Amino acid sequence: MSTSHAVHGHANADGDHHPHVLPLGMYIATWVTLVVLTATTVGASYVSLGHTGNLVVALLIATIKASVVALIFMHLKWDHKFHGFILVTGLLFLAAFIGITMSDTEFRGELDPIEKEAPIDIKAPFKGQQQGDFAPVKPGAPLPAPAKH
Repeated sequence: MSTSHAVHGHANADGDHHPHVLPLGMYIATWVTLVVLTATTVGASYVSLGHTGNLVVALLIATIKASVVALIFMHLKWDHKFHGFILVTGLLFLAAFIGITMSDTEFRGELDPIEKEAPIDIKAPFKGQQQGDFAPVKPGAPLPAPAKH
């Protein structure tokens, strides 16, 4: 069986959709590739490259494995290029959303030192504050100094 694009195409001249069947050897080679990459991941976990280095190596191997699965098992290698574009676009949006979330976690805990100085009692949050502590501030005026308790 040939592996040319004409044989693996999804549609022929009549425009009908035809199933895409790969030879068994292609599936076995893909499985062997995934097993080797999994063993590489395990082997790389025993090598100390620093936290960032190990993370980059693990993500690189995982990306290669995901690409093999998408190209072979999902048949994107022989499908319309637009379907691959949709997959890549979805992954880019996912990366953007995860990146935005991770940038938010960078600043978590910055208020902890401030909260230690004046902890808030959940049952009485305004206890101990003076009446003037809540006076409105005119726009452009300097903020009053916080009250010492």
